[in-house]
Amino acid sequence: MNWKPALIVILTTSILAACAPSVPAPEAATLGPTAEPTAIPTATGAPCLESGDQNAINARLQGPGAVAMLCTGAVFELTGPVTITADRQEIYTEDHPTDDTRAVLRIVAPSLTTAVLMRDHNGALLSNVIVDGNRGKLGPGAGDALIYAGGYSDGQIIRGNKIMNTRSWSSLQLIEGYSESQPCKNALVENNEIGPAGTSADMQWADGISLACTTTVVRGNVITDATDGGIVVFGAPGSVIEDNTVRAMTRTLLGGINMVDSQGYGGKYTGTIVRNNIIDASGAVIRIGLGMGARVWVCLPSNSQELPLSGGTVTGNTLRGEKMQYGFAVDGVSDWTVTGNTDEARHSGSPSVDCGGVVASAPAGFLYNPARAQGVFQPEFVQGHLDLALWAIAAPRPGQ
Repeated sequence: MNWKPALIVILTTSILAACAPSVPAPEAATLGPTAEPTAIPTATGAPCLESGDQNAINARLQGPGAVAMLCTGAVFELTGPVTITADRQEIYTEDHPTDDTRAVLRIVAPSLTTAVLMRDHNGALLSNVIVDGNRGKLGPGAGDALIYAGGYSDGQIIRGNKIMNTRSWSSLQLIEGYSESQPCKNALVENNEIGPAGTSADMQWADGISLACTTTVVRGNVITDATDGGIVVFGAPGSVIEDNTVRAMTRTLLGGINMVDSQGYGGKYTGTIVRNNIIDASGAVIRIGLGMGARVWVCLPSNSQELPLSGGTVTGNTLRGEKMQYGFAVDGVSDWTVTGNTDEARHSGSPSVDCGGVVASAPAGFLYNPARAQGVFQPEFVQGHLDLALWAIAAPRPGQ
């Protein structure tokens, strides 16, 4: 989004995408989701699908439990999305490879941004395929995420995929459901390779994973060269985000893991746990390693009625790399817990861009504003001014 820092009074660029109506948060969970999908792809007697387009795959996806098994090395050129149309449908590559022999779903139509549409169906599975937005050839595009999942669904699985070159705002979105009685819940997102996503030089940013589903597990994923947020958590009450690696190698990343949005659940992160993740700025700048609270991301008016985000837990995470700006940054939270995290990164940058006439504190590993950060915080935290920390450092700008 091409806004300027001085005018920022809204939340992160990631929330520009249309979201479903808000869903009240479920009861608090102390250990994460109580149920976890464990399904593996279903064996099928039908032959694997050779190369083609979305129509060949969609023809196999007829009725509940339908399976589209793709041949190793197959390439499908998409002029429309591959679409899950009923509960428990599955798309995967034969023999479940984890290398570049996985079948490729590649967008070729200039108007298309979504390769796989799987929202609103229980138990849908996408595994061991390469999903390519083809941004290098087609350029960026306005539209839904490269993989659009979640919605009114229970137990979706997205596993072992390579998700790359998204044209729109997010590589993988798990959107919230429609109401308290129609939530998105119990999804599993594991062992995916995600990125690159977006371009930082021209501020056409994109997320790696955009998570709003409740009681969901996001684990073991490697996100490389996303540009907006590596993993953006939109409340996602009761979910666990663990053992992921977020890396900036060749493109500036605005935020490694973001907990800065109130959309979807009115700022409730009840029972949401972010633990044991690695955020690595070895190759390129990460502006905020792990941001908590809206104010680190934007400049809010002094009389803003923005409510603090509440209920989240951040523990056991590690920052690394020579090009980290702000590390663990907290401003605008309540009932929040941040303990047992490690900072191995080098922090740099000289803030100069102000919010309301005040410039943010110099970057450091652990900064919080105790006036607007209530909860339990590990002893390494020091007091700092963090309004608009994301944009406080004028140089290097994204792409520099």
